[in-house]
Parts: sequence; C-alpha cells; structure tokens
Amino acid sequence: MNESTKNTNRNRENNTKRGYIIAIAVAAVIIIALLVIIIKMPKGGPSRPVPTENVVILSPAATETQSTPEVTTVPTEVPTSVPTEVPTPVPTEVPTPTLEPTPDPTPTQAPPTVTPSPKPRIVDGKTSANPAYEGKRLVALTFDDGPQVGATEYMLDVLKKHGAKATFFCVGEQLEYGPAAELTKRAAQEGHQIANHSYSHPAFGKLTKEEILYQRDTNAQLIEKITGKAPTCFRVPGGGRGQTVRETIGQPIVMWDIDPLDWKFLTSSYIKSYAKEHGMSYDEAESRIIDIILFEGLHTDLDGEYIWSPPVAEEMKHGSILLFHDIYPASAKAVDRLLTYLEENYGNYVYLPFDDFILTENDTVIPGKVYLTMWRTYPSD
Repeated sequence: MNESTKNTNRNRENNTKRGYIIAIAVAAVIIIALLVIIIKMPKGGPSRPVPTENVVILSPAATETQSTPEVTTVPTEVPTSVPTEVPTPVPTEVPTPTLEPTPDPTPTQAPPTVTPSPKPRIVDGKTSANPAYEGKRLVALTFDDGPQVGATEYMLDVLKKHGAKATFFCVGEQLEYGPAAELTKRAAQEGHQIANHSYSHPAFGKLTKEEILYQRDTNAQLIEKITGKAPTCFRVPGGGRGQTVRETIGQPIVMWDIDPLDWKFLTSSYIKSYAKEHGMSYDEAESRIIDIILFEGLHTDLDGEYIWSPPVAEEMKHGSILLFHDIYPASAKAVDRLLTYLEENYGNYVYLPFDDFILTENDTVIPGKVYLTMWRTYPSD
C-alpha cells in the first residue's frame, strides 16, 4: 500500500472518531437539559397545588373582612422541606379596664358548714324568725346524768306523748350498764340528740387538760358505739365554763337559763322528808313540790346563798334552754305537767334537739362558745 492510500485511510478513521465524539456530546447535552427541566418541575406535576395544611398563611386583613382565610401560593423555588407547623399569629390583647380599688377591702369568708337561717336572727324575739316556725316559741329541753333505768324510760314516754324532741347529756359510766345503754339507743332512734356529759362526772375545775380530754373522748367513744353518731356538743358537770375547759373541750358547751332545781327538790329523799314534815303521803308531797317549782316559785338556800327560783312556767320563753335530770321519776312527772300546761294555755311551743334549736336562727353552732340561750353565749359575741 502506497503512502497516499495510508493517509486516506488514516483520515477516514479520524473522521469516524470525531463523528462518534460529536454524537456522544450532543446526546450528553440533551440528557443534561432534560434533567434540568425535570428537576425544576414541581413534584406531582406543574398544575398540582402545594398541600394546604403546611403552607396556608392567614392574612390579618382577610380574617377581619372575610369568612374564608386568604391563601398564598408558595413559589416553586421554595425548598422541598416545608415546615410542619405554621406559627400562629399572636392575637392583639384587649386591655382590661382597671377598677378603682376599695379603700378598705372586706376579706371574703368561707361559706358556713351548715345552711344559714332563712332570716337574720332576732335576739330575744318573742317567737321564731324562721318561716318554718312562724309564730312558734322554740325551747331546748335538756336532761343530765342519765341514762337511768326506769326514770329515763319514763322521760322518753313523756316526750313521745307530747311530740317533743330533747337533748340527753349522758354520763359514760351510766352507758356501760347494758339496759341503760339500750335506753340511750332508743332515745337516738326516736329523734333525740345524745350529747356528752363526761365519763365519770368529776369537777372539771380540778382536772388537767389530759384528764379533761380523757373524760371527753372516753364518753364520746361510748356514745358513738351505741348510737352510731359521735356527740357534737358538751355539758360540763356542774356547769363549769372556764377558759381552759372551753379551749380543751373544743365543742359547743351547753348551759341553760332555766334551772328547776330538780336535783335538789325532786329526789326521793327530799320528797320523803317533805311528806313527813307536812303530814302528806309521798305522792301528795311529790305533786305539791312539782306545783311549787312550776307555778309558784320558791325561796331556797342554795350552796350557802339564799336565792329566789322563779316559777318555771313563767320563765319559759322563745330561745330558752331548760335543765332537768332524767334520773328522777319525779322530774319526768314535772316535765309532763309543764308541757301539758303550755299546750293548754299557749299551744305554740316547739321542743327541738340542741343543734337544730340553735340552727333555726343562727348560722352555725360555734365550738368553744358556752350557750346560755339560743343567742346568749359566753364569752359574749
């Protein structure tokens, strides 16, 4: 092969190689252009909107004038990672009007634990201010030192006869006797209030705080065991009401404003001596003494002091607390005669357990207060 032929063949091969290179370059350019177009196109096609839950922007102007929020379309150059939460515009705070402060604000008191009276209390009113007892005279009958078999049973029969409810201040040592405890259970079942009169009836002025608490708590446990309800008020033996006693007891302490002195004049020993002195039978003497206590009044030497005890029937008024003892049968007879007389001559007396009696015209029964009547307390209000 001559030199010219070789050159011709070499030129043909070079042209073929250049053709292949140009074709490859053109193909590469086309591929790159297609890739650029594909990359710039929105995902899911050019006509598909961006999901609204991630790109909705509420325009403040739109919220004020339109019911449908204004939507702004995100341009295609937005990065592919769209935030999952859109910040909520901070609402404009509406200024709260400032009230003029009260110069001397009155502290708000917690509501009482009991239902307040329908009407404000009327101290020493002649009849009840409570609409439920309009025109009625409310009295608390209270009985000390029981229960006593025979006498307490008689007293319960008298109260049932007259539809009266009372408060029995029981002594713990009496409650430990089975039949007497059954009388207390009966009293509770018949709607009477069972209250605490200490365990052994000591003189409280001579006791330490620990001894006072023993007297209170031991008897309270007995009462709750018998009746299923813990006592809510206390009567101190002898009527003591010193500061140490009040603070240690920690319950309302019940005194009285009418004392018939039955513990002195209606005992069987006194009736016997009176009958002998006046030439009477026991029953005649008992009846005569009851009449003196209820309707005539008596002068007596009490604890070395000469006193006048007014007739009980005349002392009975709305708000009174009457003291008797349910350990003397003669006391039950006296209560029967008194209630009969009031029914026949007035007809408007109502007898309530102590707590109910106080709450008819007071907001609450106050621990540490000594109650002399429905309203009169010591220390005074």
